Amino acid sequence: MALASTQVTSNAYVLIGNNVTTITFQCQSNNPIVVAITTTSVGIATTAPGLIYKFPEGELKKTVASISHDAGATYVWAKALTGFTAKVVYEGA
Repeated sequence: MALASTQVTSNAYVLIGNNVTTITFQCQSNNPIVVAITTTSVGIATTAPGLIYKFPEGELKKTVASISHDAGATYVWAKALTGFTAKVVYEGA
């Protein structure tokens, strides 16, 4: 699978891992990103908690289960931490 990138805002989470068991992603902007993981592909509230990643932090081929507290989680979401945009590069597998 190829790498993709997207600009995210703090207004809404963007799906970066659609029904995946492993994920690779990296924050590529000065504005941190928030990553949340769910068991459903239905959008999540912008107030949902998540993990914060700063430039150039991320995860490399991590199992989604290892970075989530939900046993059946397979959907990975990203948004900007603050009102600015942030860039996230990602690859799901």
